[in-house]
Amino acid sequence: MRWAVLLVAAALAGSSYPRPSTVTAADGVRLAASMTVPSKASRGVLFIHQDGRAKEDWDGLGKALLGEGNAVLAIDLRTQGANAREGQVTTPADYLAMQGDVAAGIAQLKAQGVKSIALVGAELGANLVVNAAIAEPAVVSLVLLSPGLELRGIIASDAVPRYGARPLLLIAAADDRAGTKAAGVLDAKALGDHEFRLLERGGRGAQLLLRDPTLQGVIAGWIGAHWVAAAPPSPSSADLLRTVPTP
Repeated sequence: MRWAVLLVAAALAGSSYPRPSTVTAADGVRLAASMTVPSKASRGVLFIHQDGRAKEDWDGLGKALLGEGNAVLAIDLRTQGANAREGQVTTPADYLAMQGDVAAGIAQLKAQGVKSIALVGAELGANLVVNAAIAEPAVVSLVLLSPGLELRGIIASDAVPRYGARPLLLIAAADDRAGTKAAGVLDAKALGDHEFRLLERGGRGAQLLLRDPTLQGVIAGWIGAHWVAAAPPSPSSADLLRTVPTP
């Protein structure tokens, strides 16, 4: 055990989070990001923020997971965070294209040598990551904070069963009725190891991390307990991601 601790400490020497970076989506859009990859890290975590927020929401949790030897990457979705421009409006097409932003984040971690990936998303980010995980066998677990059944045209309700039997942690607060209802429905659709944590209060999305000081440890513990061999995609994963137009 002592040698294992020393090896992790050596790998983390000089590592810090957040470190400014960029990720380029397949359509050429450059996205602001924070990324740290310890030497020889084979496990990584990708964070996707909620609508109208930014990658900095994940700084505390990112540092905790980096401290356990994991690569950590958080991106700003297109038109949001550091990518926002004055007067810019996020269009329905932008929201659908954010699926490509998540795919680019996964590809970035894999390019750094990461073999197993946990995805963590809040609100819109939760819906995006569960869809991204369907056809990506490197994804071994998901953490969804305040997901919706459908948000900005991104559907989670039929994505969860298509995600297959891989681990899923859902978190919502009782004072967020919509998020609580959606998380309950998604929990019932989960096929693998799954857990639904309902907090008494805490708001929505990344707000939960600020209002419940124990939640960071819960999420880090869940991810740490589910670093398993990547599962194959579910049989329907080759299908195109299902979306609906936003009114």
